Amino acid sequence: MAIICSVSLDPPLSSVTCAKSRILEFSAYITTSVCSKLPSTFQLELWWSSNNVEWIASPFALDTRNVPLCASKQFEDENVHRFLVKFVPPLNADSIEFTARYRSDNPDWNWCGHLGSNGHVLLYTVPYRDYPIFSSLFGDVSEELEESELVSEVVDSKVYKVTGVAAPISGKTTNVKMGTPSEMRQYLSLVRIQTSWMGPVHGRDIFSVDRPAFMVLFQRKDGYHICVLPLSNMRNLLTIYMSSDNSGNLWLNVLNDASGHRTFSTFVGVSKDPQKAVQAALYSLRTMIQSFRGVLTRSLVPEDPAATDSDRVESVVVHPGLSDGNAEPVLGTWYEQWMDLFGFCTWNSMGIEVSLDKVMKALQELHDRGIRVGIVILDDGWQVTNDKRQLMQFDANDRFPGGLKHTVSTIKSTFPYIKHVAVWHALLGYWNGISPDGELGKKYSLTKCRVYNDDIYIVSENDVNRFYDDFYKFLYSSGITAVKADVQMHIYDLEGDGISGTFVRKEYQDALKLHSLRYFYRRVSYCMAMSSQYFYYSLLQTSSPKPTLRNSDDFFPNIPSSHHWHIYCNSMNTILTSLLHAIPDWDMFMTNIPPYSMQHAAARCFSGGPVYITDIAGFHDMNVLSQIQAQTIRGSSVALRPSRVATALDPYFGFNQKRLLFLTNFAGGTGGFSMLAAFNIHENENSTFCEPVRKSMLPGLVAGGDYVLRSYITGYTAEFTIPDASSNEDDDEDILMLTKLGNSQWDVFTAAPLATVKTQFRTLKIGALGLLNNITGAAAVERQKVTVPGKGRAVLDVDMKVLGILGIYMSDLGSLSTSITKLLITIQGSVVPLSSVSSEDNILKIDLTKAWTELNLSSKWSNEVSLRIYIT
Repeated sequence: MAIICSVSLDPPLSSVTCAKSRILEFSAYITTSVCSKLPSTFQLELWWSSNNVEWIASPFALDTRNVPLCASKQFEDENVHRFLVKFVPPLNADSIEFTARYRSDNPDWNWCGHLGSNGHVLLYTVPYRDYPIFSSLFGDVSEELEESELVSEVVDSKVYKVTGVAAPISGKTTNVKMGTPSEMRQYLSLVRIQTSWMGPVHGRDIFSVDRPAFMVLFQRKDGYHICVLPLSNMRNLLTIYMSSDNSGNLWLNVLNDASGHRTFSTFVGVSKDPQKAVQAALYSLRTMIQSFRGVLTRSLVPEDPAATDSDRVESVVVHPGLSDGNAEPVLGTWYEQWMDLFGFCTWNSMGIEVSLDKVMKALQELHDRGIRVGIVILDDGWQVTNDKRQLMQFDANDRFPGGLKHTVSTIKSTFPYIKHVAVWHALLGYWNGISPDGELGKKYSLTKCRVYNDDIYIVSENDVNRFYDDFYKFLYSSGITAVKADVQMHIYDLEGDGISGTFVRKEYQDALKLHSLRYFYRRVSYCMAMSSQYFYYSLLQTSSPKPTLRNSDDFFPNIPSSHHWHIYCNSMNTILTSLLHAIPDWDMFMTNIPPYSMQHAAARCFSGGPVYITDIAGFHDMNVLSQIQAQTIRGSSVALRPSRVATALDPYFGFNQKRLLFLTNFAGGTGGFSMLAAFNIHENENSTFCEPVRKSMLPGLVAGGDYVLRSYITGYTAEFTIPDASSNEDDDEDILMLTKLGNSQWDVFTAAPLATVKTQFRTLKIGALGLLNNITGAAAVERQKVTVPGKGRAVLDVDMKVLGILGIYMSDLGSLSTSITKLLITIQGSVVPLSSVSSEDNILKIDLTKAWTELNLSSKWSNEVSLRIYIT
């Protein structure tokens, strides 16, 4: 009797895909235990319906072509069988719905999926019909709205500006109907989860959200994607969000804090690509903000700011009279930014009882295990507060003897590789503001107000700038070089006399931005600030270095149901936040909470944001730690961050769908490393999904280029070539591997570029893979170059950011048993000892750490590891 381990469809159940032609093709991957075979009686049927008419059964047939390699460590002892079915739906069908069923030795059918998990395929004229005009995007649009088409800043997209008029300040919203999204098949809304956080809501066919929405993205039945993005906080006056009614209409809800009528704007992006639709809307929104740049930023930008490339070098604006001893270097071989440093945060490990003794013990534990953190974050608990949760003074409490300056000095003198010590604080000082009876209450003008029915005191509007200047000057003089500014949305919950909309939207945000730039070069983390009021006022313009933005609610180690949601929520939020002038921060995590630790670790490494842990001292999983950080030749630990921000491949992926969540990222510039991560985040602990990894899922690949795909978990590789635009490649050739993941499992696939070289004895493809023992090891490669100087040899130069086990792919290495001895490899100009070199299949492995140590090398002026391989 055959033991069926899993049945997976391609396209998968729960998905909505667009057909490439009217001939539909479905694949099914059946896995069985290695000791059993599929019986001749095995049956598999695709059940489908067009336009919700009748259901039709189409039998699958066994596909005799080679099954792609299945990258799965847990299921490597299983057999994979591929089945295929093709059919042509009726000409009048604009979509089909499908599921599948199977049986073998039992007469009863087993249905795949569950109620509500059917997949859908959209059918339309190929190629796409013309872009839909605005009047066809929504039905029953309010006559109060006017629309105009703008010139889109994004190729293959259109963008519209929709305007209306909001009534003067009254404490009530102006509600205007945008209309019913026309021909909508599925949607994503990014909504307010709580006052301070944003999260995804998905749906199909009828638009419905029960919380204020900041962004709506929907796909029509013709395949086009529509993004609706209202502009909030323009001229400090307007807050706009979206809602729905029982009829599926989208409403604009506008709160005007001005004394007169004001025009509000919403941007609508249209594209065949969902991310381009979002970009088209957001970039037009940004352009409108820049037209009012003087209103928004005149007080924030110094008279003659240093002109720098914000993607490469942070701007440096030093407060008059202060030294620039804490300034970032302007240039370097590898420019190491503060968010590249592997970090430790005190929150989950110590809570509000944090102390200098506990911090030193935790850092010593990490040091003893060879972990050299580069940044330490003193989270909530270091300040002097009263029992009303109000701040009393700037300096640290008595759990930090000698004060904050002594604390920083102690940490850095004991662990000299620590480059930054950061502190937490609330935007208002502490959770409930400033104590009127403390040192600060007597120095600054305070305003009494209410929040959540509690009376609190905050620094008054006319004194906020002085307060932040003094506060950050004190932190700077104490050796603090970065801050985590938390509880930021509190200012939108304030009530009371003297609390104006203009005040809460401007003064605190301006002070934070100005003084974090002046004292810390924008080394600041925006926390509890996930709202369009912050996005478009403080986090969109590119005139200053990028801060980080906490991208979701907290990491909760003791709530099992939160772990998969945390990864999912961050993945969806970056569809919008990746376009801001900030680096999304997926929050700290712990390395010792199986089975979730490795999945959290992989998500943080792949995110493109900072990577930092909050382990309790002595409770570390070294297996996790070894894969998420690497050592520089100057002795500090860094995270290998990809060059971009990870985003979900399918923005309409709903939480708990029975399929894998895929994220994309990229490391390097043009011709760099394309990266794809897969996560099983289904809540069923027995869930297992098998899906193909396709060329078309990998971003940034160059037409005509040669690549090798590598699975991080299994080490499996597959060579492939990206066809030219004129090529007519079928879907089967698009599939590179299969990935099968059980609950809470993950994998990262990296496509590394290859160069074809001819030497005296052979022709081969060669390229660096990055560090083999790090989740995002490709990001360790700063640059690589292949030259053929003549005389029948080739040279591969690779510059690395860190030490570790470097993998070099050589297409014929596996067939040359003595090839290693015929290679000459140098590191910093010295010949690499043979004991540091090994091979496996077609991968040459070079242990850079071992070679560096045995050769007794030093960093000298450079912070990179330079490797050269001579090939004959």
